Amino acid sequence: MSQSSGFDMSKMSTASKILLAGGVLYLIDLFLQWNRACAGIGTFNICAGVSGFHGLGILNFILVALIIIMEVLVLANVNVSVGTPQVRSQIDAGIAALLLVFTLLKVLLVDNEFISWPAWVGIVLAVVIAYGGWMRWQEGSVSAPPPPPPAGGIG
Repeated sequence: MSQSSGFDMSKMSTASKILLAGGVLYLIDLFLQWNRACAGIGTFNICAGVSGFHGLGILNFILVALIIIMEVLVLANVNVSVGTPQVRSQIDAGIAALLLVFTLLKVLLVDNEFISWPAWVGIVLAVVIAYGGWMRWQEGSVSAPPPPPPAGGIG
């Protein structure tokens, strides 16, 4: 009799699925050219560009790597002692929010010249990840229902 030791995606919460899938796609998007400029010299076109890792992109890489690592640990059922589950949910949500903020800063304020389509995809993916972080925050803020009132009446 064989026993499967693979991951069971059906046991993952929706927030975990969004954070993991969005994080992996964002990581792939970081390798693409977020800024690209072309100049024509006669009949030759010369293009140059920088990937999403340029500038603030290094910080974005660190944040998305943290998100992916945390979700893989959840998927692998590794117990992470970061305080209570509510604190862990707040940390995950905070990292997702920081990723959105630093992605917007990178694209709209810092590297705002010659923006290419992967930068816009990065913004969309950062919004998706932030939504997953918000869902994780909601999971952490759900508490157990209050106990039922005592049985019996006032006698």
